[in-house]
Amino acid sequence: MKRLRWPGGLKYRIFTAYLLLVIIPFSLLCLIGFQQIEQILKQQQVEQNKREMGSFREDLLDLAGLMTRSLILINQNPSLEQYLSSDSPHSPFTAMREINRNLDSLANSFFLSTPSVFLTVTDRAGHAYYNYTSRKPIDGGQVYNEIAAGLQEQMAPASYYWKVTDSYVSKEFASGSKLLTIDSLLLDAGSEPYGAVRISMDHRQWLKQWTDAADPQAAYLVLGNGGEMIYRSKEDAQIPDELARRFQEEFRLHPDKLADLTSEREQALYLASYMPSLEWTLIKKISLEQVFAGTNTIKRTALISLVVLTLVFIAATLLISSNVTKPLHKLRDQMSRAADQELRVTIPTSGYRGEILQLLTSFNRMIADIGTLIYRLKVEERQKESVRFQILVSQMDPHFLLNTLNMIKSQALKNKDSTTFDICVSLGLLLETSLNTELDLIPLGQELGFMEAYMHIQNIRFGNRYHLDVEYDPSLYYALVPKFTLQPLVENAIIHGFADTASGGQITVDIHASGQELIMLVMDNGAGPDAARQAAAQAAVRRSRKGIGLSNIRERLELLYRGQASLTLTRSGEEGRTIVEIRTPLLVSEPYAKGESDDV
Repeated sequence: MKRLRWPGGLKYRIFTAYLLLVIIPFSLLCLIGFQQIEQILKQQQVEQNKREMGSFREDLLDLAGLMTRSLILINQNPSLEQYLSSDSPHSPFTAMREINRNLDSLANSFFLSTPSVFLTVTDRAGHAYYNYTSRKPIDGGQVYNEIAAGLQEQMAPASYYWKVTDSYVSKEFASGSKLLTIDSLLLDAGSEPYGAVRISMDHRQWLKQWTDAADPQAAYLVLGNGGEMIYRSKEDAQIPDELARRFQEEFRLHPDKLADLTSEREQALYLASYMPSLEWTLIKKISLEQVFAGTNTIKRTALISLVVLTLVFIAATLLISSNVTKPLHKLRDQMSRAADQELRVTIPTSGYRGEILQLLTSFNRMIADIGTLIYRLKVEERQKESVRFQILVSQMDPHFLLNTLNMIKSQALKNKDSTTFDICVSLGLLLETSLNTELDLIPLGQELGFMEAYMHIQNIRFGNRYHLDVEYDPSLYYALVPKFTLQPLVENAIIHGFADTASGGQITVDIHASGQELIMLVMDNGAGPDAARQAAAQAAVRRSRKGIGLSNIRERLELLYRGQASLTLTRSGEEGRTIVEIRTPLLVSEPYAKGESDDV
């Protein structure tokens, strides 16, 4: 996966920073703010329209209540029973006149401010009385039988029932094709039916008057219990079947609840109320675009403002960056020419001011300082060459000794003197290592080889008086250690620790790793540090060469590791052992094959 790279040019960096630090955070804040505003507006719209839908439901319930009360008044009117009963002494003409008068009086009393209400009363003999002009002759017996059958079909005992019927009233009085109707039987004192009553109203006309006076931008729908469309204020008004089912499930559990749902596909808000008496669902549909019209205007204004500000910023960025980058380009060209002429030139500072002048002045000072440093490096290089020459000259004497040792080894091999031959091989290995001044760190395996070669010489000299036990992890064979670190410690143990011991001694070397640290332990059962220091002082009087002590190793560890290595000397009282512990960073070199000769 490729890493994203920061733009190289100054103006591109400024624009990118403006984009990341201003444009994107501001846009996110605007987006979050607009979402919160939309939620608040939507909630306010829901609360406002719930009140309206509650008023819609109450007005329709009041209208249904008027029709129900009219039904009750007709049932309680004693004059109707005397004209409709089968043993009535009145003539049909008189009965029609009195019944129509009662119906007109009732209609004028209750329904002056509502659309026309159509009252129909029939007796069991088939006579029909009504206050309207019918589209076709009304068969009173058929109406009675229809009402009686409808009451028997009700699931629960009821004295009346609601339904939507085809219009039977002349189009001059009811323009709609459907009427909201309540049917009931007229009962005498013995609860025996003597007639039937039907009260109907052009509900579509009433709904149209109500919705026209409400929100003209919204769409109103009325659904029946089976999902059929009772009324819609606009011809294209629809509700998705899924939302209709969800409303029905909601009202089945909570009939009196005002519910609201949102259609993301239509971007519309639906609010609904349920009328259990009529089993109607009243629905209002509002476009979210209408709800968020003000927010969308603010969005467009903010977007235009952001685009204008971005363009202004880009123009200002180009202007400012040009004033900065042009002098920098000139500085770059001058620096290139200075590099080609090996730093022997300076850049003119005339014509510049401010930060650019300070930059050029600093550059000229830097050129001068670099020239001084180069001169010092050349002087130090010549001094190093002189030191190297002296080292090469000093190596001539050891080379002479090494060649002489090779001659002795060849002579011993010729005379079959294996002891002398082994001593020459071990001593040659030590001399050859001392001649290699280029390496300060060598693999642990080679250092152990030097130590064992030295022990081999000492055991030949002293008749195997000393025993060396080496314990280390073979995986540390290529761990890098300072050259001649273990051999001097073993030598000190033999010379000082076992100086007054005739029976020899035990030297144990334990090397292991702990995390990223290499730990080397050299332990002996000699006289101990105090006795060793006294023996060393006495030996120094007799020797002309100073011994290589622990201080030499400490100094070399400090020079190589800069405080990351340590050397400690302790005495174990319980076991009577002297312990030298060296800790260095664990550095492992790659294994390599190196051809070595047996000749020293």
